[in-house]
Amino acid sequence: MEIKILDEFSPWMIYFLALVISCGFFVSAVVFVRSCRAGAHRRTSSKLPRFSGASLFFAIVAVFALWFLGVSMFDRFHAIAIAPDRIELVYMWPRPWRAIQRSDLVDVRGVGAYRTCGYMEIETREGIFKSVNFKKCEVAEEILGRLSGHVVVR
Repeated sequence: MEIKILDEFSPWMIYFLALVISCGFFVSAVVFVRSCRAGAHRRTSSKLPRFSGASLFFAIVAVFALWFLGVSMFDRFHAIAIAPDRIELVYMWPRPWRAIQRSDLVDVRGVGAYRTCGYMEIETREGIFKSVNFKKCEVAEEILGRLSGHVVVR
């Protein structure tokens, strides 16, 4: 079985980035909650409860960054393992690898993008599986060339 890696990011780098963003979200959420509680204890003064707008902003930004990482990195496959009778889509943890029989393939295509070479879509009878964006078009073209002969016509 031969494994073809589509992206140039190492897994430790992506996990580290997700950990830093998660910690940033946690810290900003804790600061926001503490500032709201401190404002609630100052009810004796005539001022309105003050909260940290910066911590709320960073919590919202961190949520969007975690959502983007989840959708663009952890929900898409990063590599393809090619065997004579099947292919396996390699996902990052926590998602397991996905084995697809070559007879189940409906379509394999590359979808172009503006900044990168694009991403790959593998369509089966069960659904469509998308890869991460990749910059190296040669690897994707090699995979498309190897799998295009095994696609079942609809």
